[in-house]
This record gives sequence, C-alpha cells and structure tokens, in this order.
Amino acid sequence: MSQTKTTAGSRVVFKGRMMTLSVLEIREADCDRIAALVDEQLARAPGFFTRLPVLLSLPEAVPDLKRVAEIMTAADLVLVGVLDPSQAAAEAARAAGLGVITSPARSASVPERQNQASEVPAEPRQSGSNAAATPESEAPPRTPTRLITKPIRSGQQIYARGGDLVIATSVSEGAEVLADGHIHVYGALRGRALAGASGDTEARIYCKRFEPDLVAIAGCYKVADAIDEGVRSKPVQVRLDNDNLLIELQE
Repeated sequence: MSQTKTTAGSRVVFKGRMMTLSVLEIREADCDRIAALVDEQLARAPGFFTRLPVLLSLPEAVPDLKRVAEIMTAADLVLVGVLDPSQAAAEAARAAGLGVITSPARSASVPERQNQASEVPAEPRQSGSNAAATPESEAPPRTPTRLITKPIRSGQQIYARGGDLVIATSVSEGAEVLADGHIHVYGALRGRALAGASGDTEARIYCKRFEPDLVAIAGCYKVADAIDEGVRSKPVQVRLDNDNLLIELQE
C-alpha cells in the first residue's frame, strides 16, 4: 500500500518568501569584455559586493552563460539566474543550470493581455466577509523612523528595517547606513548609504554635505568615482528615475 506524507511531517518544506535581489545588467555578449567590465565595477567598491546574490539582465544577443557563470564565481558573486529572459536566453539559462525568474510586473502583463484578447468581461470582485484577501493592495508594514544622534564611525553599520533612517550628525568614511525607506543625514555623508534596501524605488537620500563612497536606491548605485564633482560637499537629494540614479542639489 502506498503512503503519502503530509507537509507537516516532512523534513524538507518549500516556503514562499519575497526577497530583493540585485540585478546585473549586461549589455554585450563578449565574455572577455564582460569579465573586464565586472572587474572594473567591483574595483570601485572593494568588498561591497562580496558573495552578493545577483540576477542577470541579458542583451538580445545572449552570451555564453556557462562562461558568464564562471566569471561571476571568479568575481565572488553568487549567480542566481536570469531575469525576464527571451525564449533563447531562457533555454540557454536552463542549459547552464541557472534559474529563470520573471518579474512581477511582467507576470501581471501576460494575463492582462490574455484577458484583452478573449474579450471576456471580468467578474466583479466579491465584497463582504467571504471576499478573498488581496495582499497586493495592502501597504507593506512600516516601522517607526530610526533616529541616530551620535556620529556613525568607520566600520559601523546602521539599518532601519521597514522604515526611514534619520541621522542627526555625520556618517564617517568606511561606515554604512541602510534603510528600507528614506535616509536623512543632517551632517556629512561619507561612507555608504543605501535607501530602499528592500526594493522601494520611491525611497530617497537627503544630506547636508554629500561626500559618499557609495549611494544606492533599490539596488541601483553610484560609487564616488562616478559622482559629478559639482555636487560634492553640497546639500543634495538622491532619487531614482527610470533606473537612473539622479543626484540633485538642494537649496
């Protein structure tokens, strides 16, 4: 007689969990060139990306993904898979043993197009106590703003999980501040500042004196070498605009 084990009795259980992963956008198919460009990027922020899990966003001409995986390993990155691949890229990813991940926005667009093609009117949403819950419409939980009143020294890391981070003093070179929401620094911002750490693309960074090693919002970053000298040591805000990190002077 066959037996069926329940999930509760299993020692291995799959669980759903939303996590933010960094995306490495590759814009060419030459693997030697890719390796050189990755090394160049990592050299700008030594140690910052060590063992970082990443997804690949690929160009139309798909590079040799087995070779790209070797490049990622050599760079001490953890390659998880490819994001929103074409059919050819998806097949290449599977052949290379990589995951294939579709972003939520793209997943939503597929049934939307199917519904439009079928021209079948949607059923009205049920209301009342028996209606199904719609987690997508619920705002993510927010925690109170974290306030730091002492200078943040080199080697320290401060994280405001689920909310904003306000620093009344300065952030030293070699320190790191992170927040799932906005970051406000009322002194000098040196070191690293990462807002929207859980993927909030609306998060911003404000500071009175802008001298960072690195700034990032929702995984998009700029290191010191890539920052315009015209905004250094001045009050600025940092925000995202279509995946471009904008640094704007404040009056």
